[in-house]
Amino acid sequence: MYANESTVKKTKTNTEKPDYEVKKGFSFYQKLFFLYFLNLIDWVCTESLIASGKFHEANPIMQPVLGGFWSTVLIKGALPLALVIVCAIIYRYADTKEGFITNLLLYIGIIAYALVNLWHIFNFVLLFSSI
Repeated sequence: MYANESTVKKTKTNTEKPDYEVKKGFSFYQKLFFLYFLNLIDWVCTESLIASGKFHEANPIMQPVLGGFWSTVLIKGALPLALVIVCAIIYRYADTKEGFITNLLLYIGIIAYALVNLWHIFNFVLLFSSI
């Protein structure tokens, strides 16, 4: 009995690419969320350190913004969230793959915020060691 073509499983050789692409690393949405999460941690840590009375905002652009509660919520919380949502929607409907520049910019932002948050941890150690 001979098997016809419909019952024989077609196998791909090692030189052929699969029909799907296995994604390594974090997705675009995960990186975008992590960047926003680091932004929120920066905001909370900055507010806590300023409230201690021993630290001040080092960024001259953010100094006037941190004076009022609603302006801080708008600039550090709502506006970045709106940008993250817009970026996620555009990425979703653009039907494109992640590009090198996109990943590079996201990783630069994540590394920059991670360094800022490490600086906050260092400042918390200074604050609590002086009590």
